[in-house]
Amino acid sequence: MRSLPALSVACAIAMLTPGSLLAEGLYAAIAFSPSTGLSGTSWNFETSMLAETEAYLQCGAEDCDTLVVFQQCGALAVGRELYYGYGYDLSSATAIETALQQCDALTTGCEITAAFCNDGY
Repeated sequence: MRSLPALSVACAIAMLTPGSLLAEGLYAAIAFSPSTGLSGTSWNFETSMLAETEAYLQCGAEDCDTLVVFQQCGALAVGRELYYGYGYDLSSATAIETALQQCDALTTGCEITAAFCNDGY
């Protein structure tokens, strides 16, 4: 009978755990080709290297380069002449805002082309 209260406490703690603890150890990445504008994304990978490799493969262009590897939320904005900006943060809204600000500082017509979070964010 003692295990029931312990289990109840564990369940209550799990329900109150913030998202950052749920996604602890997961990695995501964004890759981008400056010549084609193609991009690749990956999320929920156990290592940064796996996330980076998958984003590169998803991008599909020879000159794809990893822009960022992160553990929370990320976004990519692309504008005229394939200028871009990216952001990452605990919230997708902040990641999107940062990506747009970076892109807008370089060019016009910036639009979000990717925005996502690891599980738990």
